[in-house]
Amino acid sequence: MADETSPLDSALRAIGDPWSFLIQQEAFFGVRRFGDFQRNLNIAKNTLTDRLSLLVEFGLLERKRLLDRSDIHEYRLTARGLDTYPYALSLMKWGDDWLAGKDGPPVILSHKTCGRVLRPKAICSACKREVNAEDIQINLGNIAETVRKDAAQVRVSSRPELYTAGRPTSVSRTLSVIGDRWGFFVLWLALAGVTKFEHFHSILGIARTTLTARLNHFVERGLLDRLEYQSRPPRHEYRLSESGKAICPVLLTLHDWGLRGLQKHATRTSVLHRSCGQPLHVEIVCVACGKPPLPKDVEVKQVHLVAPRARKSRPPATASKKGARRAKA
Repeated sequence: MADETSPLDSALRAIGDPWSFLIQQEAFFGVRRFGDFQRNLNIAKNTLTDRLSLLVEFGLLERKRLLDRSDIHEYRLTARGLDTYPYALSLMKWGDDWLAGKDGPPVILSHKTCGRVLRPKAICSACKREVNAEDIQINLGNIAETVRKDAAQVRVSSRPELYTAGRPTSVSRTLSVIGDRWGFFVLWLALAGVTKFEHFHSILGIARTTLTARLNHFVERGLLDRLEYQSRPPRHEYRLSESGKAICPVLLTLHDWGLRGLQKHATRTSVLHRSCGQPLHVEIVCVACGKPPLPKDVEVKQVHLVAPRARKSRPPATASKKGARRAKA
């Protein structure tokens, strides 16, 4: 039943695969045609075909024939697809803050409502205070049952660096760090206070080698700290680092989007905001004016173009000219 499904799991089925959301990102940039998606992302055509079909199936994109060219289709964002925008901004902010390096953010957005550079902030919709990892309480409920339903359908790339081989954005960089569906769930459980390997394993039910790989990856990337609490035999706890805590809005906006998509919203909330004692629903607002940015009110102010890296199996792809144009985000 719909209300027995974890909102996070519901969201991840639709856009938990990085390629799927990178296609969504391109749609926010105004891209509509297959060839343009393929060039901008430097994505294999069969992978693109699969993910476009998935996004259409889940109602995030709609496929339309051109009136004057019946052999060409366009893919346009639906209302459900547009509703992923707060999640996109959360991904962008974390990548800007933690992955930009000395060159700065690869994409800078302008908020036309206030005329300032858009810097998103996550706040509680009830009390309007900024959301942080230490101030939330997550009830995992029946997540152990729902998380395993589509385990066989998890898409995993053996080369996550391909996610950043096309248009350079903080969204693609963040998704390449989080990785696949299991990566999202490991971070969600860590945000809920899970620290020990066996507890992660008992909830997720994945192979121990898979869980070890995800935990090691997050330790190497600095999102988790590994702390020894027993020496013989060695036992460790995994706790969110400062950058791991900062990824909290990414997980919460994705969770909220999944909740809005369920046919029946759960009567009990799985996330509580301790500051106000209310069920937590995250709102992404512009730091400058305090208003929620809508896609139509945001435009690309600056894009740092980098030529996509070539795949070993084919010649280098040409960087798309679309990235250099000022397009609506």
